[in-house]
Amino acid sequence: MHIADGVLTLESTVVVSAISLVCLYISIKSIKDEKITLAAAMSAMFFIATFIHIPLGVTQIHLVLIGVIGILIGWMSFISIFIALVLQALLLGYGGVVSLGVNLFVMGMPAIIVYYLYNMEITNKLNEKVKFFLVGFLGTFFATLFLAIILLFSKPEYEYASYTIFIVDSGAMLIEGIISMFLLQFIKKTYPKILKAQ
Repeated sequence: MHIADGVLTLESTVVVSAISLVCLYISIKSIKDEKITLAAAMSAMFFIATFIHIPLGVTQIHLVLIGVIGILIGWMSFISIFIALVLQALLLGYGGVVSLGVNLFVMGMPAIIVYYLYNMEITNKLNEKVKFFLVGFLGTFFATLFLAIILLFSKPEYEYASYTIFIVDSGAMLIEGIISMFLLQFIKKTYPKILKAQ
């Protein structure tokens, strides 16, 4: 799900990176002392989760767990994901330095959306397992949606790729949903305090 340097047009990269910069500023302003340790743990979780590749047909999908990160630390998700993306770009060559802002938007914005959806009153009426499943499913869904839209508006030749991304990532959405469901059930049993509204 990482976009490499040189894939997008300069205009697309600048616009999306500018939005990410604003979100990153909001994220830094929202830092709470009592959440710093949890934010660091979420950054490490994101970094490690992307190493887990699952074969799916002719391709592979990897975990991101951005929905889980979103509901646990809210707006601080942007700074946590940013740190992980910087380390991945510099140490492992995942994504790129120029496209860092775009990758941050694709991964960070879904975390914020899921955070707000999770804390809506109507969501609390859902079955717990369904709610936890949707945390993972929707995180990946929105990341895929943003990636497809950015590709679609960047270059005309990416139109086919932007459509097929949804087919490829549909399996990732389901797997993320299932893993997030089990992970959040475990967290609720062992440390329920961090699942309360931020």
